[in-house]
Amino acid sequence: MLSRLLFLAISLSTTTVRAATIQINAGEGNKLTFTPDSVKAEVGDVLEFHFVGGFHDAVRGDFDKPCQPFSGAAGGFASDRVQGSATNNKVFRVTVNTTDPIFFYCSVGAHCANGMVGAVNPTDDQTVAAYAAAAKGKTASRPTDTFGGVTGTA
Repeated sequence: MLSRLLFLAISLSTTTVRAATIQINAGEGNKLTFTPDSVKAEVGDVLEFHFVGGFHDAVRGDFDKPCQPFSGAAGGFASDRVQGSATNNKVFRVTVNTTDPIFFYCSVGAHCANGMVGAVNPTDDQTVAAYAAAAKGKTASRPTDTFGGVTGTA
């Protein structure tokens, strides 16, 4: 029995579960897009926003209030506004804390209203297309501070 428990303990200690890092490019091709604009993620995975073109940020929003910051008690995020380029290596990393849908947008100018939005774990009822359609004509806002993630380099 003791040898079986020891084997189990050793087996568990050598098993490593690695979180996935999911790259999302903001402004690829100098377009008002996040690429990809829809991803699947598990709790513990990391969203890594790369600012590759234009002037953008990434802000978590509410599905029912497009272009407005997330109103939940926890899990919101807002990156710095970043001048992107092909050589920019500044990234904003957010650790996923739920498998529920997470919507995000760019708060710069009319970017959100023009469809610069994305989703993590969208559903059949809550899609990126529906969020983008609801964002048309909306004025975006952002929190005053950067929070909910870590700014670093790729």
